[in-house]
Amino acid sequence: MRLNMYRLTWFRQTLFVLFLGCLILPSGALGQTRNHPLGQNLRFTKFESNTLAGNLIADPSRRELMVLLPPSYYRNLSKRFPAVYLLHGVGKRRDGHLDFLPLFIELFNHMKNKKLDDMILVAVDGTTIFGGSYYAHSPTIGNFEKYIGEEIVATVDSLYRTKSARQFLAVAGFSMGGHGAIKLAMKYSDVFGQVGSLSGSPMSIRYRKSIYRNALRNHRKPKTIEQLIEMHPYEKNWTLVAAYAKAAAFSPNLSKPPLYLNLPFEAPEVDEDDPIWTLWYDDDPLGLVARYQRQLKTLERIYIDHGHDETTLGTEDFVRELARYGIGPTYYIYRGDHVDKLSYRYLRMLRTLSLTWMYE
Repeated sequence: MRLNMYRLTWFRQTLFVLFLGCLILPSGALGQTRNHPLGQNLRFTKFESNTLAGNLIADPSRRELMVLLPPSYYRNLSKRFPAVYLLHGVGKRRDGHLDFLPLFIELFNHMKNKKLDDMILVAVDGTTIFGGSYYAHSPTIGNFEKYIGEEIVATVDSLYRTKSARQFLAVAGFSMGGHGAIKLAMKYSDVFGQVGSLSGSPMSIRYRKSIYRNALRNHRKPKTIEQLIEMHPYEKNWTLVAAYAKAAAFSPNLSKPPLYLNLPFEAPEVDEDDPIWTLWYDDDPLGLVARYQRQLKTLERIYIDHGHDETTLGTEDFVRELARYGIGPTYYIYRGDHVDKLSYRYLRMLRTLSLTWMYE
């Protein structure tokens, strides 16, 4: 770790750390402009990401993390803590990490009341102008895999008292975030020792084929990103927003400005053998299990849940594929749909992940 420049002050001065090519700006708890009850235990860190810089759609490479420090963090200045990196779902086009604030308040109180072990929680901003990155590596949106697995983890380790050994680091998320967490755990199993996926969407994209085909064949195609945002807001058509986000992540096209992506099902005569759909299918978690089975077997725990009403995620197929390679996850099916009982599900997942740390 290299620290080239260090200046620490309060209010009028700023902490800059040049670390692995990233310019990092830790601010006070939620800054001076946002209200919250967590005081100095809620921190915001801004840094310049080298791996997101130069993306074709000119999305910002300067990103912010929201970091929740446990209640005991300032009581024992020599103590280090496990860290969990949390990934949000699809929909927002900026600052998706802020959605975790209400959950962070709940989880802090659970830690304070000894209902959850103390840990550091890091909310990651995985947004793009398309509504989400799927935490993928694409020239259109940037390399979100390296951004999380290398830059963010190194940044947090340099600024906060984490236990940096892999058995104390987990990556987890909901919906798009659950999808991304599973793939990051496969590709960065040397960094993360555990993974959690809450209603990971999708775990196998095969069940979404008719949904995306129908939506894409009948929609008005935008000519610019501004038109895309105006014509297809997430609140009115999540399917199209998710489709464009997936296309930017999984089927980029450097020669098709200004969106720089290919959509499947654009040719009516092509369906079963649509080459763009094949690209999407090749990059979903189910299809990657065989390739990353060795890495998955090294994980201390794989935590998965989904609702009994969720029939298009492919989670059950994914769990069966894990079993085919002798990999047994902690697996829950709850009564409900995609967003039901979400706060409790996060709490149960974090409690389960923390069981591993008790014996380290």
